[in-house]
Amino acid sequence: MKKRLTGAWLGIALTLPAVANAAFFDFQGWIATNGEQGFANAAPFQLTDSGLTLTATAYESPGMLDSHVYMDDTFNGIIGGMGVCTNLDSGNQCVPSSDDNVSIDGTNGETLSWGFNLAIGQLTLELGDADHFDYNNRDFQYRLDAGPWLTGTTDASGLVTLGGGGAGSIDFRPVAAGFGNQFYIRNADVSVVPVPAAVWLFGSGLLSLAGVARRR
Repeated sequence: MKKRLTGAWLGIALTLPAVANAAFFDFQGWIATNGEQGFANAAPFQLTDSGLTLTATAYESPGMLDSHVYMDDTFNGIIGGMGVCTNLDSGNQCVPSSDDNVSIDGTNGETLSWGFNLAIGQLTLELGDADHFDYNNRDFQYRLDAGPWLTGTTDASGLVTLGGGGAGSIDFRPVAAGFGNQFYIRNADVSVVPVPAAVWLFGSGLLSLAGVARRR
């Protein structure tokens, strides 16, 4: 009996995902190694750290039209980070080259969308502006699991911390048109929601039952 219950608990444990406390996604570091390039939604940008996989896609409104995640290289001596580009050439370079951050161009609003393989908790992001300097004390919008849009505000260094609330996805867009509202995401420090305590209590209960069965 004990072996069967212990085996059942181990089977459940093995089906649970490997849980990390936090993952760090360094987009500037990725660009420094891999160079500037864009990614179509059909073959999206993916990055994995500490068991957490981030899949990034992009679209434009109105119409939810497919766009391209764009990893932008150096300007003013600073690597840009992750942005959005409407059109790519055959070499996966942005056309025009100025359309490589998250922006509102005319009536089209660009949205950067992240999906995760695990539920996320807190996110700390570092943002850069259109000139690749710190996105200091400025606003952007975000939403969790396609919920209502919320406003985030960075500090003087372009840093902001958001609550993930156990979501599996998060979207980003500018608050309004204009050069001052365009941004890149340089990096992200993302925590993972722990496996619910109930799961561990369930496992402890199984092991306790195994002990009772052995005494009988």
